[in-house]
Amino acid sequence: MPVLNFFHLSTRRMREVAVVLACAIFFAAPTGCGESGAASVSPAVSITYDPNLLVYKVEFDLTAVSHKEMGRQYAQAIVKTLPQFEPITDALLKTTLEEANMTFAQALARANALKNSIPRDYLDEIEGMGLVFSDPSDEVGNGRLSPNKVFLSVIDVTEAAACSAAAVFGKSSATGKTIVGRNNDWAPDETTDNWNALFIFHNGEKSIAGNGTIGELFPTNVFNRRHIFGGVLDSYPAYPPLTLKKMRSPTVDLRHAIETSGKLADAEKFFSTRKYAIGSLIILADSKTAHVLEYDTSRKEGDQARIRTASSELIEGVSWGVPNAIAGVNSFLLPGSFDNHNNDAHNKLRFDNFQKLFSSYLAQGTLGIDQMQEIMGYTSWDGSSTTSGAIFRLGVGNDNATFQSLIVRLDTFETWIAYSSHGAGWPYTPVYYKILDGNPFSK
Repeated sequence: MPVLNFFHLSTRRMREVAVVLACAIFFAAPTGCGESGAASVSPAVSITYDPNLLVYKVEFDLTAVSHKEMGRQYAQAIVKTLPQFEPITDALLKTTLEEANMTFAQALARANALKNSIPRDYLDEIEGMGLVFSDPSDEVGNGRLSPNKVFLSVIDVTEAAACSAAAVFGKSSATGKTIVGRNNDWAPDETTDNWNALFIFHNGEKSIAGNGTIGELFPTNVFNRRHIFGGVLDSYPAYPPLTLKKMRSPTVDLRHAIETSGKLADAEKFFSTRKYAIGSLIILADSKTAHVLEYDTSRKEGDQARIRTASSELIEGVSWGVPNAIAGVNSFLLPGSFDNHNNDAHNKLRFDNFQKLFSSYLAQGTLGIDQMQEIMGYTSWDGSSTTSGAIFRLGVGNDNATFQSLIVRLDTFETWIAYSSHGAGWPYTPVYYKILDGNPFSK
């Protein structure tokens, strides 16, 4: 079995391990998770549910406490908000290992291979969570969480899921500034698809915000107070199969890169000089422009990370031709890349639809928030990426489903999210909720 097979198999499952199922709150509290004003507040961590926007606002104040104390308070807040977090997370971990035919020790060894590349502050946060989830046993299925189980559930050593991203900027943008769209597409789950979270990390010049699900420390989409945005997508398969030794996690690095970058070029340099075991696409943007960094493990070391712009030459048979705009699916498009595009329907069809939609709207004028929502919310004629190139996916057949569709206006930080269709059939029109009116870092 290739080294990465376990992580390739369980992309969504490992994320589920870090999130309590929605039904847990009903078992513990009949009033349900959507009760107006429901909140768990600690000195440095607060989790508040907004029933109108259908999102949990999770705020961390790292100016008040250490990273380890933040992790401890985060775990406490999760327990208060989701009393059944521990037994259900343990049960999900047990199922994950059984499906992968892997022991806990084997999985932990693979996660530990990344440990030396993780910043000490982040390890402290995970260790802080382990002070609350502190069962001494690593036996899966015992209904409890040990610090090692927490580490396995928080670190995302998999691909960043089968997603898509796009951006419009400059003269093609109705605002003259960058508007970013990002769809998170995972295997549909009627329960965990309700656990939508807006994360805000207050940490001075390192402050960031992003979206994901409760339980995460490393969202796959983040932006900072200097208007720099980053989002990680996978570009499977991981080729060639690589060991995790001396490698890094793209999603862990995403948080670090956006926290520490003052300019777009800083973030691009950061990712261009790191080593990853899996193919990745990283959309990086500021208020003026956007690029896609293609990290292709099939290329020789030192030439694996390359920047794609709106005007880049693409592989044979693929054209873009849209000024001041860019899009990415789960494939490499720069010449000389591993070929996972032209023969993969869900990549080719989605990218072709991005190109057609951008071109169509630009023929009528510039693109604003409404047009970006229509592009990222495009369900084509059946809601499937594999048959019609749906960008907002409905989970038809074996296809993934869009769990969250994010739109960010980078100059003002205004942010919108549309959520899972929850199994609704086509035709379906996603509803975008405005979850940020402006600067989230003013605290």
